Amino acid sequence: MLQAIYDGLMSVLTFQSLMFMTIGTLYGLLIGFLPGLGGIVAMALLLPFAFGYEPAAILSLLLGAHIGTIWGGTVTAILFKVPGSGKNLASVFDGYPMAQKGEATRALSASCVAALMGGIVGAIFLAISIPFVRPIIFALGPSEYLMMALWGLTIIASFSDGSVVKGLIAACFGILFAFVGMDPVTATPRYTFGMDTLLDGFHFPVAMIGMFAIPEMLKLFVQQTPISSSGAVEKRGQVWQGVKDVFIHWGLLVRASALGVWIGVLPGIGANVGGIAAYAQAVQTSRHPEEFGKGSIEGVIAPDATLGANEGGGLLPTLAFGIPGGEAMAILLVAFVSIGIVPGPQMLTTQLDLVFGLVWIIILANLLITIIGLIIAPYLSKLTRLDPNLVIPSVLIICFVAAYATDSRMDDVAIAGFFGILGYFMEKYKYSRATFVIGMVLATMIERNLHLSLTLYGEWFIFTRPITTIMFALIVFTTCWPFYKKWRNSRAAVTPATR
Repeated sequence: MLQAIYDGLMSVLTFQSLMFMTIGTLYGLLIGFLPGLGGIVAMALLLPFAFGYEPAAILSLLLGAHIGTIWGGTVTAILFKVPGSGKNLASVFDGYPMAQKGEATRALSASCVAALMGGIVGAIFLAISIPFVRPIIFALGPSEYLMMALWGLTIIASFSDGSVVKGLIAACFGILFAFVGMDPVTATPRYTFGMDTLLDGFHFPVAMIGMFAIPEMLKLFVQQTPISSSGAVEKRGQVWQGVKDVFIHWGLLVRASALGVWIGVLPGIGANVGGIAAYAQAVQTSRHPEEFGKGSIEGVIAPDATLGANEGGGLLPTLAFGIPGGEAMAILLVAFVSIGIVPGPQMLTTQLDLVFGLVWIIILANLLITIIGLIIAPYLSKLTRLDPNLVIPSVLIICFVAAYATDSRMDDVAIAGFFGILGYFMEKYKYSRATFVIGMVLATMIERNLHLSLTLYGEWFIFTRPITTIMFALIVFTTCWPFYKKWRNSRAAVTPATR
């Protein structure tokens, strides 16, 4: 294995590969700044040009672009509360409050270093897990994936602003909105009200743009104050503080990275769920959970470390079984076929050097992003101190253009506006927009795996599959725990008063 690791590194350390990686990373960074596009669009646009070169150079170009879009999306999430794509959603929860407190530079620095360290730690976990990951993948079926998605809904108590019930209501409405369109099994329209526009449902990037960007711009318009209301802080000090924060919370970094590899290995789950799960894990294991949602650096580190590790984990099912670990890996699979690489079990034995070559590309691309990020973070943070009259029209124009570019339909612009108004009133009446979007993210996974579970295992599948039963018990526990905790705290407060 050590020889394969060395050979993989040498295949990447060529002039052509490093040049293509640099071009791809810078290009991806620019695409990432545009909400709703993301790594899928960046890689798809590059695919026609990725022929006639060394395989390592082609893969460096594509993966470099994909990794660049991830941090680009994190930048807009932290500075403007506009996630570049679904995988950057969790960066909003604490990154934007840090920007409001004048700590945008610290948050940006911590996010790029966390992604780098997540990629490195994830690569180590990947190397260790290769011998025994195959039986684990085959042991899990649709029912286990269903339980994972339901678990994702039960952790919304971590995101709810004080009310678990309101969080659950918001998540259920998110699922309901995700069900708009054609039923994937019966092909019958659902909740379309006779409108052809809704037959394809609500595109998630469009909903996300409207739910987060437009309400924040409305708030800025009303308040007429810059995003950052704090005084300026030493830029150099904030950069190094962000770097130190990652290593201070090394336990969180390792846990989030391991989670990122695990979620990447499981086919079809994707990084959208990974960032949310990492944030929830950080809340549950933190010594100061009350600080989350108010600008906790842990809430920035965990999602980005998971995203850095997720890409390495996603390579395993893609290469070993030809099953994409996520949407970006599906584009990579097309590139494999075009350059003559045949995915299969032999990739983990006779062609292990190629696997580690891809892991090295991920690590080096993250390193390049980290260097760029640490240099430009102080300058990007200045955007949070701009006059709102400059920020509001600029962000809204970018968001509406991004909504239109998603599918080249003016209807999507109107839909983004609708979700913007919905998001504004949800914020006003303290219903979590984050949990609404989480419900939309997980709805497809829940529906697909529920249909498969009922078809394959019958209606009592929860109790006939041991792993599913255990996971269901954990879901019940995590759902009931916040209510029990609230009851215990209220009882403890009443008891002294009655004495």
